[in-house]
Amino acid sequence: MPFCQPGHPATRSLFPHKLTKRSLSMSTSFKDVSTLYLVRIFVSIPAACASRCNRLCGVLLLSAGLAACGQSTDSRDIAEPAVVVSPNDDRTYDLIELANGLEVMLVSDPTAEKSAAALSVGLGAASDPEDYPGMAHYLEHMLFMGSEQFPEPDGFMAFTAEHGGMTNAYTGLDLTNYMMMVENDALPEALDRFSSFFTDPLLDPTYIDKEKNAVNAEWSMRREQDFRIIYRLARQLLGDHPANRFQIGNLESLADKTEGGLHAATVAFFERYYSANLMKASLIGNLPLPALQRLAETHFGEIPNKQAVRPEMSASIDFAEVGAKRVRYAPQDDTRELRLDFIIDNNSDLYDTKPSEYLSYILGSEMPDTPAVRLRDLGWASALIVSADPARYGNYGLFTFSVQLTPEGLAHRDDITAMLLGYLDMLREQGVDDRYAEEFGTSLANRFRFLEKMDDFSYAHELTRAMQTYPAQYAIEAPYRFTGFDREAVEAVLAQLVPERLHVWEIDQAQPVSESLYFYEGQYTVEPLALPDAQALKTQTAEYQLALPAQNRLLPEQFELANTTSEPRQIINEPGISVWLQGSEAFADLPRGYAQVYLNSPLRQQTVDAAVMMVLWSDLYGLQQTALINEASIAGMGLTLGLDEGLRLSISGFTDKQPELLTAALAGLRVDSNQQALNQAIDRFVRGLENRKRELPFRQLGRTLSSLTRTGFYDEASLLDAVAEVTPARFNAFVERVLDTALIRVYLFGNYDQAFAQGLTQTLQSVLPEERTGATEYIRERVYSPVPGQTLVKNTDLPVEDLGMMLLYAAPRATLANEATGRVLARHLRNRAFDTLRTEEQLGYAAGGLTTTLQDHPMIGFYIQTPVKGPIAMLQRFEAFAAEYALMLDELTEDQFANLKSGVLTQLTEPPTNLSDEAGPFIGDWNRERYDFSSRAELIAAVEAVSLDAMRDYYRATVLSSDPSRILIQMRGERWKAEPFATIEGANVIDSVEAFHEQMPLQPLD
Repeated sequence: MPFCQPGHPATRSLFPHKLTKRSLSMSTSFKDVSTLYLVRIFVSIPAACASRCNRLCGVLLLSAGLAACGQSTDSRDIAEPAVVVSPNDDRTYDLIELANGLEVMLVSDPTAEKSAAALSVGLGAASDPEDYPGMAHYLEHMLFMGSEQFPEPDGFMAFTAEHGGMTNAYTGLDLTNYMMMVENDALPEALDRFSSFFTDPLLDPTYIDKEKNAVNAEWSMRREQDFRIIYRLARQLLGDHPANRFQIGNLESLADKTEGGLHAATVAFFERYYSANLMKASLIGNLPLPALQRLAETHFGEIPNKQAVRPEMSASIDFAEVGAKRVRYAPQDDTRELRLDFIIDNNSDLYDTKPSEYLSYILGSEMPDTPAVRLRDLGWASALIVSADPARYGNYGLFTFSVQLTPEGLAHRDDITAMLLGYLDMLREQGVDDRYAEEFGTSLANRFRFLEKMDDFSYAHELTRAMQTYPAQYAIEAPYRFTGFDREAVEAVLAQLVPERLHVWEIDQAQPVSESLYFYEGQYTVEPLALPDAQALKTQTAEYQLALPAQNRLLPEQFELANTTSEPRQIINEPGISVWLQGSEAFADLPRGYAQVYLNSPLRQQTVDAAVMMVLWSDLYGLQQTALINEASIAGMGLTLGLDEGLRLSISGFTDKQPELLTAALAGLRVDSNQQALNQAIDRFVRGLENRKRELPFRQLGRTLSSLTRTGFYDEASLLDAVAEVTPARFNAFVERVLDTALIRVYLFGNYDQAFAQGLTQTLQSVLPEERTGATEYIRERVYSPVPGQTLVKNTDLPVEDLGMMLLYAAPRATLANEATGRVLARHLRNRAFDTLRTEEQLGYAAGGLTTTLQDHPMIGFYIQTPVKGPIAMLQRFEAFAAEYALMLDELTEDQFANLKSGVLTQLTEPPTNLSDEAGPFIGDWNRERYDFSSRAELIAAVEAVSLDAMRDYYRATVLSSDPSRILIQMRGERWKAEPFATIEGANVIDSVEAFHEQMPLQPLD
């Protein structure tokens, strides 16, 4: 199971309460390779935290708690109605405490197509035995290896996959969390299997070494990642504090060191800590609350209460020894960052006044004359991110200023440090007051009032995480709860943001480093921190003319509903512009909308120069609109500019102030491309090309597949040549050309009406050239059409250790029936491939089977990131498993097949959980000009027609064909440089994607 550290999606709260953050993401996924691009920069702003009592606080505090279950012989009610939920949540809740002391949150949702459960244990890596660092994570793995009642090591994963669900787990510093989801009718047996993890796990010695190897492979895969290295080094600086642990584990840390070895230590750890009184559980399903309670009592009630004592991280940090340090770190990626980490006392119990978050809201502001804006104006930084994590190290937290430096900023690190410290001194001198409390509270109040659902799998484990952090009654509301400004608490945090508690990180590849971090690739040096005296700091800060932030202008004031029909319709169809409007059916009572303004252009398809300038344009826009994006985020709106065939401006959230946001967003399309700004964007582009080579190899496979099979992608050498020729004049001319010639396509989904659409059109016309040429042809990328008997091979060397490999087989025909069959097949293939390649053979932590589509052409395949096999041996194993899997399909029963198929249908037919889920299928059809908007319905009908025999025939015709159409992607890491790439007789080895695209067979657009 994945091991997750802070920063990993599984450990970040899915309740959006963190403060302003700005991130650049170039991640890839196998979920939908049609969305992957070779060079893309997305600007995404997670929901900003802001809260303060206003007219909506009454709504929050009057949110009805839900009736508790009646007394039973096995459980007792904790309280009267006490689960505070959003007024927008129509589910019913109860909070019970079982006879064994285990608290369970019950959530009844009659509309749920699947049921979910989670169980958290209130301890993690900080409680590892000194002899076995990584024990908590290792035990998490072992619990999936079977129980006395269900001894099959892959039994639970197979069961959840067969019944349309999934399972996972993660281990943090002070939390271990397990979760599962299945179709509703499978819930009782799923809970029987799931609860046996905690009542009678086998902890079979047979799997001790196998799972130790799995943990080791996970460590090997992640030990070169900078954010993990920095997190480990930051904890190492804490000295003897319990947070200073090697969390993940490997063969060395888990080697036998005590009597009875690892197995005996594992059993002892389980027996000591896996006790009901340290656990929290959640159960979500379509059953009424009394039925859910009976299930909880039956299954979770059997977990023994050993009266375990939760290990508390109470050790004090000696700041005289630990504080005031400069840390020099040479990263693996070509990044430049200055980071100020202040270690603060844990104040997460003050969730109702949020002093750390309130302070970071002020300090991270993007309003005029704040540090973030001044640093960009000086050309020293591309971003300033301020964040607060009150419980980062257990009884201590972290308050961080992260400055993304430009090349010019490297020479001004001391100046930037002085600016930020001086700003803190200015804030202490002037005092912090409640002037931002109203907008801070309004933002959180609005979010909670109209809180959207997340998927139940995520919701289940978010609840059990939150129940370990907050009083269970407030587990849902706590991230949004703000009862008012607490001056004393805020000043207490501010008093801790001082050099005595500070670590200043200088991160770039030119840093003089002399030490190696054990178990990781990182090189670093730690020095005493010397700072200017207070008067010099004050004088220097005054030169920057900094001020406290202005107040937010975009907070919504009205929540009127447009009552637009849920049938999509084209309401404007003029030369060069088309506008579609559709109201929400599932969320018609929410004042939210999702708008896409698409400037469609053929230029990226035509030249590498255009492709490069599109990326630079998107990058500069995101940087220069940071203040607007941040202000919108605080107000409950999202703004992004992404790349497609042209530019795609997306706006989401509350619709009241979206006209103002759209006006400002569109006005910013003509970015400032002065020489310094352009040089810095070019620098980010070039470093991005280099840094992506260091991503996890298995994550690079999907991007490589896209660049190989889709037009509009270019070789790295061509990209570098093209970006070297960009000048402000050429760039500005390109921008004007796109604005003049682009076809404007708009899709409005949600709380919009025709007047909004007309206003948007007028705004567009005011921004675009007056005498616009305006294209009439809609341009889409073209996609490779697989040819029987043809094999494509793409080989790449990587500056990381492991091998990444993907082997894909194309279906004989691009039909909807084959796509539907592939979806059902995937549910079985993923589990069988994972169990064989990863669990049994321990070939790599990231391994499995997949099905996907290249536009309309279905594919079946296998992927892996492995530290134990080279290219030739790995390809041979894939090919052998391909034959073995056909026999596994032969053993599949009709009942098992029916469960697999039912799981796919449930996924396709389940109600959307939020507005973007509902909009997705419609916008997908709109993008492909399928204006009957029937693709989802047609796919459902095709899945309903799939039979077991047809699935077996489809697999054999695709994978075991005498003339298969294949794609092999090999990403060879340093460990395997001495071994040749695998070869396939007659294959077309692609050295240049550009050359291949010139003669690539293409699928039709429809």
